[in-house]
Amino acid sequence: MIDLSIVLPSYREAENLTFLLPQLTEVLEALGVAYEVLVVDTPEPLDETPRVASENRATHLCRRGGDRYGDAYRTGISASRGTFVLFMDADGSHPPSFVATLWAAREEADVVMASRYVSGGENRNGAISVGMSRLLNAIFGRVLGIACHDLSNSYKLYRGDQLRALTLRCANFDVIPEILLKLHRAYPKLQILEVPFQFERRVFGESKRSLVWFMTTYLWTLVRLRFSSK
Repeated sequence: MIDLSIVLPSYREAENLTFLLPQLTEVLEALGVAYEVLVVDTPEPLDETPRVASENRATHLCRRGGDRYGDAYRTGISASRGTFVLFMDADGSHPPSFVATLWAAREEADVVMASRYVSGGENRNGAISVGMSRLLNAIFGRVLGIACHDLSNSYKLYRGDQLRALTLRCANFDVIPEILLKLHRAYPKLQILEVPFQFERRVFGESKRSLVWFMTTYLWTLVRLRFSSK
């Protein structure tokens, strides 16, 4: 039986994974839980990610259904076996040490999330990026009726059975609020716990996320999800 599945969507992140995975293993071993680490790569590997995953006892998966971020999520969810499933970024912006904090709160809510926008939290990206992120999260929360300050941060711990029961369709980073909305619809009494978190800049490489594309995708998804059938 697997207690915790860690899913890391990855796109040419071998350099970051070289540092991230050993730290993550150390944290998970200290927790004393039965775990699996799933690195969800591109459909065809573009760097040394398979080797880095193998050397650090992680399972390397190629995303199925396409080469989009949403495909990585669906692939990871489908492959996960854990009672709990935790998503985190592979670029070093989500420190592995915080996994212990999220895990400790697992029985307090259905979704436990690292939140940049509650008291004690912080987003250390540039001012424009932070401002747009705050605005987007506020709009999404109000329009979709979800009491949450940081819908868009991917560093979240879910209950595996609830997550695997969802049918997810979003293609890009908008899959993250899609999960919360569909969980909220499936479980009207869904409990969400936001834990203060300090979001760091990526360690190596450049972000694969275009701010304009990110905003456009999210706003289109907002309209589509708001008026979609329950």
